Amino acid sequence: MGSFNLAKLTLSSLFKKPATVRYPYEKRDIENLFPQMRGHLVNDIDVCILCGMCQRVCPVGAITVDRKAGDWTVDPYRCIQCASCTHECPKNCLSMDVHCTEPTTELTTITMHKDMPAKPAKAAAGAAGAAAKPKRELTPEQQARVEAARKAAAAKKAAKAAEAAE
Repeated sequence: MGSFNLAKLTLSSLFKKPATVRYPYEKRDIENLFPQMRGHLVNDIDVCILCGMCQRVCPVGAITVDRKAGDWTVDPYRCIQCASCTHECPKNCLSMDVHCTEPTTELTTITMHKDMPAKPAKAAAGAAGAAAKPKRELTPEQQARVEAARKAAAAKKAAKAAEAAE
């Protein structure tokens, strides 16, 4: 019975394509053979808002986000391709490529930079500040309460100072 299985295996291997490829000269079609394979992490930096959610959910700390400087950094050799960051990204700018990280002799990180818009400068004191936020007028009752509260605070402070002096 074993010889029939061996003959069947031998004949089938004569008429089928080889299961292996000659790697440096031939490459496999990874995208079609393994469409669900997780390779290296890819970030579309133009869509990214540098919120840092990917950094918070990364279990190994392979991602670093510096919003002030506008830098997004990933250590591809620390990344374990779990795709947690891609699921948590609010803008869906992160994705897992099908191809794995290329081998290298040096461990480097990948840093992407995005120019963040500058925050508007706070208005200077004076006319510019008054124009930005108008001062609210108080009613006479509210003014009386504010004055009473100020007097009570001053009296309390004076009492503490007298108590400390004794």
